[in-house]
Amino acid sequence: MRFGWFSAMARWFALAKHGNTHPVIPGSRSDTRNPGATSAALCDPLDSGFALRAPRNDGGWLLCSIILCCLTSPAAAQPRRIVSLDYCADQFVLALADRDQIAALSRGSQRDDSYFRERATGIRQTRGTLEEVLALDPDLVVRNWGGSWDAEAAYARFGVPVLQVGDAATFAAAREDLLGAARAIGHSERGAAIARDLDDRLARLRASWPRERRPVLYLSAGGAVAGGGVLMDEVIAAAGARNLRDQAGWAVLPLERMIEAPPALIALGFFETGRTATSAWSPSRHPALRRMVANARTVNLPAASVACEAWTAIDAAEIIARALRAS
Repeated sequence: MRFGWFSAMARWFALAKHGNTHPVIPGSRSDTRNPGATSAALCDPLDSGFALRAPRNDGGWLLCSIILCCLTSPAAAQPRRIVSLDYCADQFVLALADRDQIAALSRGSQRDDSYFRERATGIRQTRGTLEEVLALDPDLVVRNWGGSWDAEAAYARFGVPVLQVGDAATFAAAREDLLGAARAIGHSERGAAIARDLDDRLARLRASWPRERRPVLYLSAGGAVAGGGVLMDEVIAAAGARNLRDQAGWAVLPLERMIEAPPALIALGFFETGRTATSAWSPSRHPALRRMVANARTVNLPAASVACEAWTAIDAAEIIARALRAS
């Protein structure tokens, strides 16, 4: 966190005076706030997820708390050094943050399946290790899956808040995820604008739904197919179709079922990217499947639209809907 010089001196004074003062992340296990308690006082002047706790009956700490809460500029609440740990988190940062707010993006920010990869040009990249990220002096870390499994707890030890994004199973959840990230990054209006665009595009798709919801199957280059409870299932539904696979979750390609009852459309993901080239043992390389795909109606989905479970998947829904109307 960055405080003005006066409030920084006040914070130092409080820390020096009370050796038992330590960082607390509101809402975490270390946050033991109780309206009836008299043993602890919390102050989070920046609403940043970092609070200081010290004895409530100490006048010196109370004075410093007042100074911190009252003299710190509200503008300082907006993070100024954001670090993103993976390419899915990169998309949220690139869509919502000012360029000068970004201290670093992940090394995947310019991959072929990075939705905003052009915006990432010229921005510093990081491998996402704890030591490298802390050296960048971040005031917000954004992640989907990057970094260590306990990244939130690890960064909390250094007073750095972590924003978890992605892994939405529905467009409604993706919308809320987007709006929450926009608030944390300090640009709620940008999140609201993207959310309105998402709402409009979903409404246009609903207005064009056919009477019959034809079967569609999503097939990745690795041989995985999407079932219920994942965002791709909702992508197919938003396009006005029904998912051929009605079981929950992801699974290996049901080759026999596809041959017996082929879908009206196969939506292919990652088949055109060299990075995700399939191995010789992948189900998607089975001769029977290759013959069926060659004879079936297919549509290639841009890898960037389906790589992350986020609002950007609306592109894939529109592509599927257009392909169905054209068939």
